[in-house]
Order: sequence, then structure tokens, then C-alpha cells
Amino acid sequence: MSTGDSPDVVVVGAGMAGAAISYVLTRAGAKVLCLEQGPLVGPLDHPHFGDDWEFSMRRDWAFDPNVRALDHDFPVATNGTFVPYLYNAVGGSTNHYSGFWHRLKPVDFRKGTEHGLEGTIDWPVSYEELAPYYDQNDLDVGISGVPGDLAYPARPGAPRLPLPMHGEYFNLVAAGLEKLGLHWWPADNAILTEDRGDRLACNACGMCNIGCPRGSLGTATQAYLKPAIAQGLDLRPLSRVTRISTDAFGQVDGVEYQDLTDGSGHRVNAPLVVVACNGIGTPRMLLLSTSATHPDGLGNSRDQVGRHFMTHGYRLADMWFDRPTGHWKGPFGAGPYCQEWYDTDVARGFVNGITITFGGAWGPAWSALGGTTGRRPAAWGEAHHREFEERFDRHVFCAIQADDLPVATNRVTLDPDVRDSSGLPAAKVHYDLHENTRALLEFGSDRLLEISRAAGAVGVDLQPMDENFAQPGWHLMGTCRMSSDPGEGVTDPWHRVWDTPGLVVCDGSSMVTGGAGNPTSTIGALALRCADRLVAQMGRRVEAANAS
Repeated sequence: MSTGDSPDVVVVGAGMAGAAISYVLTRAGAKVLCLEQGPLVGPLDHPHFGDDWEFSMRRDWAFDPNVRALDHDFPVATNGTFVPYLYNAVGGSTNHYSGFWHRLKPVDFRKGTEHGLEGTIDWPVSYEELAPYYDQNDLDVGISGVPGDLAYPARPGAPRLPLPMHGEYFNLVAAGLEKLGLHWWPADNAILTEDRGDRLACNACGMCNIGCPRGSLGTATQAYLKPAIAQGLDLRPLSRVTRISTDAFGQVDGVEYQDLTDGSGHRVNAPLVVVACNGIGTPRMLLLSTSATHPDGLGNSRDQVGRHFMTHGYRLADMWFDRPTGHWKGPFGAGPYCQEWYDTDVARGFVNGITITFGGAWGPAWSALGGTTGRRPAAWGEAHHREFEERFDRHVFCAIQADDLPVATNRVTLDPDVRDSSGLPAAKVHYDLHENTRALLEFGSDRLLEISRAAGAVGVDLQPMDENFAQPGWHLMGTCRMSSDPGEGVTDPWHRVWDTPGLVVCDGSSMVTGGAGNPTSTIGALALRCADRLVAQMGRRVEAANAS
């Protein structure tokens, strides 16, 4: 195994958090090495330029790494109630997202005080403390939207670009929401609607979920990695970290990684390692890094690593109209969304709340394959053509998104049998849909039906919630959560791992609660805050959280 030079910091993972931290540290003059097990993704690597792009979404660009089964992926074993969605590449899962750009609300940081159920705790930071980092992340990524939503605190430091173009579905849904007197707002999206440097404005091609060769989509690569490289970041793709090493005193002293291009092994010495591998990959990495001083893995002396796994409760739906909806026109980025039922109302019989988001969809093959919920037209022939004509350009994508509870038994561990291409144990996720989350989704389904009738829809297809129902796991959160008490989490409020000097964790695993909105905005804000703290401490060793 070769031993390379010694950077000031090794960042493991090049998604939103790892990219933002690398950018801030290199700007401050730190020597940073970022290791990413996935490849670089160039403009021509996206499937936009092929006639079969809608089928590529279900193969090499599938959300599920178990479907892609690429050598640089790691498999994720589950108990069948959860489908893992993540993407291993430079830029992480932002290569493969729609750019829905929600923030958490102040109430989301105080759920322990609000209801305290099933291991729920308050965040050790507040919305007000994180707000300037939310604003900065918005500026760095480039957000389109409409200011002034009174359901959120004011954002004077985060101006937005004009809305992207949407199909007629936007007006149809908005009219229904208005008819019911519900609060709704045009959703923010991480999509440029004006040119910015070498990033081009959105051309409304509608293929956001397979990335953006124009740079219009606000990925971690566009927002942070490109400028970080210009500042001196040493980015090494196809470099799979196999272990974070510690010395005889239990302090982090470097990483070991495998070059996936030739299989060679390498070691890098470093006094600080930042792990940013997502809510599944990060606990897996800590659990893989056992030693004499950390026999159960790093940060795991209190058996907290991998626990409290959250993904948002999701129920997807297709709303059908008897007139053109323009669902294939414009970006996949969200159109209108409704958070009328975001806050807890105990009179409903459960806690937390929901967001209902409405958006476009993809092209003709998507409609022929059954749309969002998979209800396929008749077999080939006249009946198929007739049904296709009734469905293409006639539907609206709907997502009911519920605030999941952090339950200790929903957790990530190592699988004893399944291995990745390097022979390392796969991640294993045990997830049981909580009855509170199921109740939120059922409640949201009733509200969606009311909205559809008010909008003039002729029907709604809801994803079945039967015994085969499996949560689509786009958002992976909570498994190395921040806490004020080392018995309740893995890191302190500054992302220092409680029992491992020199180790910092910052990504979706850091989140204490998930709210009822997409987490990428919050992950970026947390990363900028974490990086600011690391810059303030440059030249000093990052101690274990309980050592200071």
C-alpha cells in the first residue's frame, strides 16, 4: 500500500456537504484532499442525447444503486419496506435530483419540545442560527422562486431568480388550491433561469432527474466543486475509502482507500477527516473503521451510529385531466406546493405534518410505462393507442411528503453477507414505516383528493399502501445526528464526533429531524456552518467533542 502526501484535511464524499466544506476550506488556504468513490460526470455522460433517455432512467441512471449495480456503487440491503435512492459520483445525489429546494422551518428544530416521541430531540442549533448559512447556500447554488411566502421567516439575504417555465398544469392546480382557500406558493428550485458564468439558463428540456449537461441545475459540482478545484482542491474520483484509521490513543490519523481504476491501495495521513457520505454511506464508513480503541466503529461507543434513520414518508400520485396539462413542458422542478397542514395539530390524532407538491413529468415513454404510479395502458394495439392519447399530456405529478419520526430501531448496520466490488460489507437498512407517518400519508391522500376535485381533475391514481408498499428513500437522514448529549447522538453541535478526536461528520446523517421538505438546502447550510467553524480553528487539532 502506497503512502501519499499529508493534506490538512481529508474530505470523504463529494456530495453537497463534502463539496461545500471543501470549497470553504480551500478558500481559507487549507490543503484539502476530497475522495469520492464514484466517477466524474461530464456533460456528455448524461443520457439526454439518446432517444432512449426515459429508459436510461430505469437502468444506469436508476435512483436505486441495487438496480444500477455499478462497480463504484455500494449495495444496500433492506428489510423490504424501503427502497434506497442515492447516487455515487462527484456531486453525489445532486447529479440525480430535481432541485426541489425546501428549507426547514423554525418549528422543525424544536420537535423534542413539541412532542418528544420515539427518540425525538431538539436540534442543538436553531433556525435563526442556521439562517445566514441557508441564505449563503441559496446564493452559491442559484435558486429560482418567488419571495414573500409568509409561511417562512423573511429571507432578505437570499434573492431569487425568476420562476422557471412550467406547463399549464401549474395554473390548473393553483386554481384548485385557490378555490379551496388553501395557502400555496410557487416552489423554490435549484434551477438557474438566467446565465451565470459558464452555467446556462434552464432550457426547459424536462430531464432534471438525469442531471443537467447545461449546468442549469444547482448541483454540488457546479456550486462548490468547480470553484474549489480552482482554489487548489485535490479531488480524486473513483477512490473508495475503505477505512478511517486511528492511532494508539484513538485519534484519527488518516484514511486508507482503493483506486477503483486499477485496484491499488493507498494511505493518506491527515490530522482531520470529514465524513460526508450521506445518511447510509456515513454510518457504514464509521462502522467499517474498527480498531483496538474503537472496537464497535468510530463514534459508536454509545451505540448511536446508524440509529434514528429517517426518510420522508412519501405517497406518489397522478392527477388526471381531460385537457392538456403540459406536464412534459418545462423542468421537472416543482411547481406549486401546499404546506397548509405542515404544523402539528393534535386534534388529527398524530403529530408532525405534510407538504403536497405538484410538478411536471417526463415524456411519452413515461406515460406509456404507466406514469408516476405505474398504471399502464392496455397491451399493444388499438386499445393501447386510445388510452395513450387519453393520458399523454393529461396528468400531473403529485407527491405527499410526510415528516418521519426518528426511531432508534430504524437503523443502518453492516450486512454480514452482501459485499461491494471491493469486498467490503454492504450497508443494511432496517426501516419500519411508523404508524404516525402512515397516518400522515393517509391524511394527505384525502387532502389531495379534495384538491383534485377543486382543480377539475377527472381522476387520481394513488400509489397503493398495501403490504407491498415500500418507501421511496430519496432522503437519507438522522443516522449520525447532532446532539447536546453524547448519549443521544453521534456528534456535538459543531459536527465533532463525540468520542473520536480529529473526526467530523456533516451531511444528511447529521439531521435531527427531517421536516416535511427536501433536505438538500439544509445539508448545504449545515456544511457551510461546519466549515466556518473548521476555518476558525485552523492550525489547531479538532478534539473529540467531549474533550472540551
